This record gives sequence, structure tokens and C-alpha cells, in this order.
Amino acid sequence: MRQSQGDLKDMLNQRLSRSYDKPKISRWENGKEPIPDDVAAELEQIASHKPRNARVFVLANQKGGVGKTTSALNLAYALGQSGSRVLLIDMDPQATATVALLADAAVEVYRQGRTMAHVILQNRAMADAILKPGMVETAVPLPFDLAASHIELSETDGRREPGFDAALREAVDTVRAGYDFIVIDAPPNLGMLTWMALAAAQEVLIPVRTEPYDTMGVGLILNTIHKVQRRLNPGLRLSGILPTQFGRRKSVDREVLAHLVTALGEKVPVLEAVPDSAVFGHAARNGRIALEASPTSSATAVYRKLADCIIAGRPLARADIDLIPVESEA
Repeated sequence: MRQSQGDLKDMLNQRLSRSYDKPKISRWENGKEPIPDDVAAELEQIASHKPRNARVFVLANQKGGVGKTTSALNLAYALGQSGSRVLLIDMDPQATATVALLADAAVEVYRQGRTMAHVILQNRAMADAILKPGMVETAVPLPFDLAASHIELSETDGRREPGFDAALREAVDTVRAGYDFIVIDAPPNLGMLTWMALAAAQEVLIPVRTEPYDTMGVGLILNTIHKVQRRLNPGLRLSGILPTQFGRRKSVDREVLAHLVTALGEKVPVLEAVPDSAVFGHAARNGRIALEASPTSSATAVYRKLADCIIAGRPLARADIDLIPVESEA
């Protein structure tokens, strides 16, 4: 049945976060104004009766300082730059991604009750917690939506109620149709929030710094993933280990990467390594995302390539230790 202009207006405004009125819809229908490309794409989606089904990625590792949040930010940015509709969910109570993007505005967002703490602990609707570009001032324009975190989210580990580990999945399901990709930044531990993030996702990326002590802990996160697959989320897939802060001129880094490929390559894909680079620190200090601040850097190019493979549905680029030249120590 053909929708009325009022119904169509309400649907488009909800799905696209716009404020179109009925006269605008009428001008489109009468051919007096061209239909914007994004509206045309949305109308085609509505007409096909095929809701979007976002691919949901989680970046997880119980170890801190491995580039997890950096990877989440840069992956979300690369996906968003392609024109995809992307949501970044910050599930880390340390709120590193949130503060990096919102700075002082993060306090006001919390006061308004628009964080993941409010969604998980106070049953606020997920849609109400999503910040779209332009709603809050950021250092640079963002090509993705953000669901912010807050330290109060740490209270999640004290909750004991049936089915609580599925709370994030239930919240994500209410907005999943509006996105192409959802990226979840999990906290650096193996507590309830990490279980929630893994239960809500389809695919896991494990950032691992190419340091001996960091790689020793990979087994812990893999064991947790396997438990979640058995008990909570049978469809969860391990997309790969993402080596980070890789110093190609350091023999220990090359040895660690070679060990990862040899030990895990048959079971878990070891992806192309993210080079160690000052561009990440410089971007963080300036409240920016490295891929936006240094788009031509070889370090940030890895995230762009990763996003391109995800969008195209191609296998993710793997580390090839035979192509890493042996060079003297820096």
C-alpha cells in the first residue's frame, strides 16, 4: 500500500535524522525538486523491504595499551569515509575514545543521559544515546555516529541478573537496521562488559602489540571468545589478530610477528601489521584521528586497506613475514 506523505516524511526523518516536511516530499513526488542521493537510496531500501543488517565488529583484548581504541577509531573513520553508515560504540569505562572525540563535551553528554552507561544500567533506548555528526562539537567532522561511554559503566561488573550479558546485543539490535557497520571498542579486561561486547558482535578483531609479554596473553582472550561462542553467541567469528605498534626495524618485533603467524596462522588469521608511528600520538594529543590527520602515512594506510577489504567482502590482508626485510636495529 502506498504510504502517505506524512508517513513517508516521518520514516525518512527517523532513518536519516533529518527534518523534512510534507511540502518537500510533495516537490520530490511532483518532480519540482531532485531527490537527494541519500534519500533515493533510502527509498530504494524501503521499497525492497530488506532492512539493513549491519556487520558488527568488536575490538577486544584484555591487555591495555595494545592500540585497541586507536584501531577502533581509525577503522570506524575509514569505513565512514567510504560513505558507509557507521556507528562506533565505546564500551570501555575509561571512555578513551569518547574523551578523544568529545573532549569537554563528554561531561554534558553524560548529564543529558546519553551514554552507554544509561543504556546498559538504566535501560535508556539505544537510539537516544547515539550522537550523530554535528550534534556535539568535535575537533574534526566525524563520518560516523558515536555511542559514548562513561566511568559509571564500570558498575556493570557488579550486576547480577538473568540475561544481563545479552543487554548490549538487545540494545544494538534496535538500531542495527540503520547502519552498514557497527564497531564496538571493548574494555581492556575479561569482565562482563567484554562478554557483552562479544555477545553483541558478529566478528572479533584482536589488536596485539608485537611485544613478547603482550602475545603471551593472546590465549586468554581466545579462550574467552571460545566460551562466548559456546554459551552466548554461536555465530561469533574470529576475523583475525591485528598486530600493532610494529617496528619493522626491530628484530624482536619481527620475531614476535613470525611467532604469531607460525603459532596461530592455521587457526586464526594474523593480519597485516600496523606500523609503529608517531602519527598516532600526535593525533591523540590534538583530539584527532590519525587517519584523518595523516591520511598518506603508511601506518594509517593499514586501516584504510582493512576497511576496503571489509566493505568489498574480501579476505582481510594477512601478514607476510617473508616480505618483511631484515634490517639493523634502530
